[in-house]
Amino acid sequence: MAKNKGEQISGAIGDVIYSSWKGRAYVKRRPKSVANPRTEKQQSHRNGFGALSRLSSAMKEGHKIGLHAWALREKLDTFSAFKKINKNCYSADGIDYARVCISRGSVERSYVTSAKVDNQGVVHVTFHSNTTLENQNDQFFLFVCCPDQREGRCAAPVARTAGEVHASIPAEWMGHPLHLYAFMKAEKGNRTSDSDYVGQFCTSE
Repeated sequence: MAKNKGEQISGAIGDVIYSSWKGRAYVKRRPKSVANPRTEKQQSHRNGFGALSRLSSAMKEGHKIGLHAWALREKLDTFSAFKKINKNCYSADGIDYARVCISRGSVERSYVTSAKVDNQGVVHVTFHSNTTLENQNDQFFLFVCCPDQREGRCAAPVARTAGEVHASIPAEWMGHPLHLYAFMKAEKGNRTSDSDYVGQFCTSE
């Protein structure tokens, strides 16, 4: 439906579309059809975009923290930032989880030295703290994603000096592949480190 805005009309009347741009009025006809050849490349792109959108939703608890500062600088929300950063992580074979980034920044990393998920559904991770006088109050974040359940969760953060973290996963995640990521967050502000992919794990039901 077209709307009258003072001396200008905007919207559609029949197959005629009225619009304005930078104060100038434009009129154009609605196309009779839209090209949609559904080529293999086009379908692959659509599948990849859809997969990244679902992954962005599943990983929101992680990237809302890890990509917050970077997204602000790019004038994006973290969902859009996640998809922009990870747009090349999808192929015909699916998502390459080892390349997925949920955090970006210049904070000193703490590298994971061991990780396992036991049969009771508890994740155990140890890490090298890389502690200095300036960063000793930073926090270590562990993020666990279960793609089959389209969900991911951050474990309660621990101090950089702790050197280890333990977290229970939901019962419904048992028996499904889990992907673990880790990143650091500075004591003050929203600055973070780049994220590290810890690996893929699976537990017995």
